[in-house]
Amino acid sequence: MKWLKKYIAIFIMLSVFPVIWVIGKMFVLDASTEIYAYIPQESDIVIEINNPNFIEEFAYQRIFNESYVLEKISIEEAAVEDFKTGVDYFSKIVLFREQWANEDIWIAIVGYTNQDHFRQYMSRRMKDAHIQFGEKHAIVQLNKSMNQEQLDEHLKAIANKEIKPFTARVDLRSYFHKDKEINCYFIPPSSNTSNQLIDGFLNLDFHQDHIDIQGEFTPVSGFDQHAPIAYSIDENAAFSLRSSLNIFNSIFWFSSERIENLPAHDQMALDYDGVKVFLVDKNWGYEFPFKTFPELEMRIDFNKQEKWSAFLDTLQSHQKIRLDTTTKILTTRQGAFFQYDLAGDRFEMSYKGTNFEPSENQNIYFDFQMKIKPLLDNTKFAVDDDNPPPVEFQMIGMSIAEEMLDELYVFDNIEQIRFQMIKESENKVAANGKVIMSNKEGQSVIEGMYFITEAMFFIKDF
Repeated sequence: MKWLKKYIAIFIMLSVFPVIWVIGKMFVLDASTEIYAYIPQESDIVIEINNPNFIEEFAYQRIFNESYVLEKISIEEAAVEDFKTGVDYFSKIVLFREQWANEDIWIAIVGYTNQDHFRQYMSRRMKDAHIQFGEKHAIVQLNKSMNQEQLDEHLKAIANKEIKPFTARVDLRSYFHKDKEINCYFIPPSSNTSNQLIDGFLNLDFHQDHIDIQGEFTPVSGFDQHAPIAYSIDENAAFSLRSSLNIFNSIFWFSSERIENLPAHDQMALDYDGVKVFLVDKNWGYEFPFKTFPELEMRIDFNKQEKWSAFLDTLQSHQKIRLDTTTKILTTRQGAFFQYDLAGDRFEMSYKGTNFEPSENQNIYFDFQMKIKPLLDNTKFAVDDDNPPPVEFQMIGMSIAEEMLDELYVFDNIEQIRFQMIKESENKVAANGKVIMSNKEGQSVIEGMYFITEAMFFIKDF
């Protein structure tokens, strides 16, 4: 990842001498909060990255743990022009999401020192970069839009502070702490009328080989009558999720197309252990020359079967899924196959049936774990025996598929993610979690920055 090495090399250059670390320790952590004035009021997710904290730790590690840093990051490939980024590295970075014009748009606010250098730097890393400049901060669009002309005007209005700020709605200074490396604030979309949470925040605190996650959410009135999770998490699954909260208004069922307006439900249980992907002939009848068999078990409990029946019928009528009521096979438009069942008070979708154990805990309302390496290790590619593509395509297709999978392994520097939401009172749901790093001898700031940077570029491409 040459671009990443060059990006992080800038931090290395800032941390050559101990005096930089001392300056960071004494002054850098007091970065201004004026950046909050650019966040639009209608944002539903706000993420703050305290860049000065990362610089301080990079500097410390460069001085006192030099061999680890040089092993992790190669700086020899960084050209002189790559240091002319125009980025103000002692400023916070803020990411926010807006549901704007029926789209979810991610935007970054980044401090800058030189507009020309910043624009040139971003154009080398983002195709068709859309950037507007405020007095000290650049407004950068991260993902594509179907309404780009109107969005360009919106970005300009944000840069000129013509839009009512998020701080008129929430005083972020009360929730965002400068000693935490990452702070997040959430306001669930109003379109999800069944959601049991009003708003909440999370703080991420980076330690040696792990990251602690803490926060709290405000539930709706009468939340004490709501049931906790009914099924215990599967500790052996690569991905396991349990929720009795209606926080998922839309999901991706192994399709690049999001399934909107998920009906209200009482319980959601999902285990996932990878996927088998088979290359097929392009004339097989699906959008991509693959058919996939996700090793998944999902159960959704509800009390209104008619809504779920209508929901599935609508998906089928719009040709987003295909239901074979005889074989009980559900197929997505892009070729993912599942067994399914809709009966009584539950909907199930699986690879070979479901097996969920009951939970005895009466306070957990959301439980989640993910082990990244097993998830990637269990993702397999092969050529379909029944309907193979032409021989010349088989080699190309398999090569591309394996390359894409190899690129995802950049995320396996994180060993496991665990997160829970627990009711502490009628008016408070506590959030606790931990991100465990694979490298026990490394440092979570360096490992985490690597992960975050990769994730940001995945969001942009997605």
